[in-house]
Order: sequence, then structure tokens, then C-alpha cells
Amino acid sequence: GVGEPRWSLSERGDTAEAAARLFRLLREADRERPSGIAVSPMPNDGLGEAINDRLRRAAGFVG
Repeated sequence: GVGEPRWSLSERGDTAEAAARLFRLLREADRERPSGIAVSPMPNDGLGEAINDRLRRAAGFVG
């Protein structure tokens, strides 16, 4: 099953905070090699659009 969240880009849904934490958390997840990662997308405008794009690329979905 799905466990408790281990990482959060922003508890408040703040896109600036999420952008600032994104790469650090991706590196942390890469080191820990979890069996899966569930992501809730950010609003798809401004920084949120860039964050969602980076998460799609990290997941291997390009296009």
C-alpha cells in the first residue's frame, strides 16, 4: 500500500517554495531509490508549469 508522505515540495502548495526544494528532493529520492513516487501536480501556470514539466521529465514522460 501507500505509506505516509516522506517528502513534500511545499506543505502549503507554494510554488516558489516548491521550486526551491525540487532539485534537492529529487536528488534525495535518487539516493534512497524508492520503489515508487506519487506526485500531486502543482497548478499548471507560472512556476507550477515549470515544476510539473521537470517532474514529468524526471519520471521519463517527455512530450
